[in-house]
Amino acid sequence: MLIDTHCHIDRFPDPMGLATQCENYRVVTIAVTNVPSHFEMAASHIGSMRYVRPALGFHPLTAADNMRELPLFLSLLERAQYVGEIGLDYSKEGMSSREKQLQAFHAIAEALSRNPKFVTLHSRGSAEDVLEILEQYNVKQCVFHWYTGSMPTLARVIDSGHYLSFNTAMLEAKKGPSVLDRVPRDRVLTETDGPYVKAGRMPVRPLDVGRVIEGIAARWAVSVDDVEAKVTSNFERLCESLGLSTEGISP
Repeated sequence: MLIDTHCHIDRFPDPMGLATQCENYRVVTIAVTNVPSHFEMAASHIGSMRYVRPALGFHPLTAADNMRELPLFLSLLERAQYVGEIGLDYSKEGMSSREKQLQAFHAIAEALSRNPKFVTLHSRGSAEDVLEILEQYNVKQCVFHWYTGSMPTLARVIDSGHYLSFNTAMLEAKKGPSVLDRVPRDRVLTETDGPYVKAGRMPVRPLDVGRVIEGIAARWAVSVDDVEAKVTSNFERLCESLGLSTEGISP
């Protein structure tokens, strides 16, 4: 079973066409959103799909311009099963909105402490603060998407019981394989982060998660089938620990 735990389906030119492709090929896809109003739209269009799961998001780079939607996020949390993309971004692009990002992420983490969900996290330049806020509110078993933080913080992320999701760009980057080497195999998940990750000039799609599986298999020196089975097992275990049913999507 192919599993894409982080894809921006709504950012593709034909979101419904892509979602239908995921359904037809049985690619489990967590369709992350950037603001809660987009989650509402996604849920109305793909909420009944079997393999595509809409995720309630509040992307850190949207925080400054969308703080008015934070109450909407909090009101929708109980209804959502999947949450993402949320987190902090301390890159050059995000530094001007750092305080508003922190305000939003504290409020979201506090809400998640009372209502656990499958969470996919953004932590560019901010992994230490993201982890500290999760620990402050006792939010467990999140998925750090496209991790680029330090190795000491990675060790803390692992010790805290969180998961990490890998895409082709990570595996091709200088640091990515060393991150993969340090993550226990039972905490590894796959993602595409399409359309922001490219294969050549083309944005990757959930069906391309097979390339991630191939890259991990090469690094682990095991078969593609072994990696696919391991990622499936990891995803199912995480969902079940959070009270989310995977019935009907297992092969």
